[in-house]
Amino acid sequence: MAQTMRIQRTTGTATGRKAAVANVSRAVARPFTAQRPVTVAARASNVSKISRKNIVVQAAAATQSAPSAQTTQTKEWSAIVCSCDFFFGDTHNDNIAEQLRERVRFYKETNRDCDIFIVPEPTWLSKFPEVAKKVNRPSVALVSTDKQWITFMKLRIDRCLKVELKGMSDAEVLAVGGTVPEYKPPANWTAPYVRYTPNWWKVFLPQNTAKVTSVDY
Repeated sequence: MAQTMRIQRTTGTATGRKAAVANVSRAVARPFTAQRPVTVAARASNVSKISRKNIVVQAAAATQSAPSAQTTQTKEWSAIVCSCDFFFGDTHNDNIAEQLRERVRFYKETNRDCDIFIVPEPTWLSKFPEVAKKVNRPSVALVSTDKQWITFMKLRIDRCLKVELKGMSDAEVLAVGGTVPEYKPPANWTAPYVRYTPNWWKVFLPQNTAKVTSVDY
């Protein structure tokens, strides 16, 4: 009797489980087809067709509009300023000449106009009184429109101050207010390389209107 009841109970439980499983609705897998669903196809029909020709035309238009946007940008100068004694007279700064030579070579290789100038006693220094009182006179500024390179030279030279010449015209930036004293080379030259030609830096003066394409010193 007990065995018969166990068999009925087991059978009833199994039947109940099957019924519960059968009642669960499962998503029917959609067979693979290369045809788009109706909703996607309808949405795509409302969008204008983009052909390869249209893409080329749009890319060409974007390329042509780029120079016009570039020409509207104002040219801004950056500078580092220090005393002439330190810039020209300190023997540890002989590397400045080499840095400028390499920079001019880079400009030539990339077909770029040289925008590096050495400005003795820049007149714009009076507009920066906090900087002016920290710099011994006579002073000199190294200016360029390449802010990243000016930052590099600031770190390379170290004992100089960086100035952003925002809103200044080229004439204001390159206005010279003095001269550079003559610095005689040391009598005992101990460096393992030949000393640079005296006054090598004059090629970078603002009044030198010719494009600097090479430096030989």
